[in-house]
Amino acid sequence: MKILILIYLYLIYPIYSIWFISHASIIHDNLSIVGNLDGMRVYFIIWALLCELALGIGFHKCIHKSMHKKYLIPMLSVSSFMFLTSILLPYLPEEYPILSELHIMLSFVGLLSMLFIASMMIISLRMTYNIYPYDYYMILMYGCSLGIYGANYMSVNSLVEVFLGILLPIYLYHLGDRLK
Repeated sequence: MKILILIYLYLIYPIYSIWFISHASIIHDNLSIVGNLDGMRVYFIIWALLCELALGIGFHKCIHKSMHKKYLIPMLSVSSFMFLTSILLPYLPEEYPILSELHIMLSFVGLLSMLFIASMMIISLRMTYNIYPYDYYMILMYGCSLGIYGANYMSVNSLVEVFLGILLPIYLYHLGDRLK
């Protein structure tokens, strides 16, 4: 089973993500724009489900070992629901301005809360286990740096979304292995 998880985290999900973002500018567009291009809507939903599965694998490996799991698990469920709901809403600001704003709000709050939950989980794990999560904060700093460098008017771009979306589940999965 472990080999299947590693194949998924290292090959299937990253290759699909890279293929998906290759349909637009990775620096100037975000995944909402890519996902609402002609013919890309179904692929966007598939990407979101693959992303949630990868994050679920990573979080599952660690969150149950956290001393704050009774708070973090419901928060993670709400965050995941917000993210998946945002994907179902169209991002076509000219045609559906209100739905597009709701899409942005749900995806932004859902994903930021996921990063917050990961940070809180890692801090909680640090209190219980002898781990040094500096590498997690380095991943976040690199992701933010890519966003600032490549952002179009300081918005999130697909390079940041895919970078953090691929590395966070891998990091959490391996962090779970270090918790003994």
